[in-house]
Amino acid sequence: MNLYLMQHGACLPKEVNPNQPLSPVGQSQVASASQAMRIMGLWYDALLTSPRSAAVQTSRAVAEGLGYAASSVTTFAGLEPGVSVKVCLEELRVCERYQSVFLCGELPLLGDLASHLLTSGPRLSLALEGGALLAIGINSVGSRSGSLRWLLQGPQLQMIAAS
Repeated sequence: MNLYLMQHGACLPKEVNPNQPLSPVGQSQVASASQAMRIMGLWYDALLTSPRSAAVQTSRAVAEGLGYAASSVTTFAGLEPGVSVKVCLEELRVCERYQSVFLCGELPLLGDLASHLLTSGPRLSLALEGGALLAIGINSVGSRSGSLRWLLQGPQLQMIAAS
């Protein structure tokens, strides 16, 4: 299975909007990322998102940018705020039949999940900036022997989108 982990786009500060929706910068990041994903020929069997506003907006924009209906995005209990990597992995077991799964959420869970899947040693530190997209190949959800396919930050996705 290929897991694609995406950090939601930049959001508004809590002082401006307590729900923290995407900021104009975040909307631009997500538009570029969606365009880059389309150019790269990515597709997903499942589009799963954290229930946080910025993640839902990011996931729906990605879905629409790739030709899916916004309603194809599913709020995923494994990405809820405060969830542990262990719980996230347990929830992901329902996706083991899929080839390609998109997960949109926030730090620290996405970084912790990637670290868990890619190493059995000390925690791996990954810089996942707003709109970053990480591809990991795994044989099974319980395995700690995933392979890093690639990591694209926002500026790299913007370059692909501009091509």
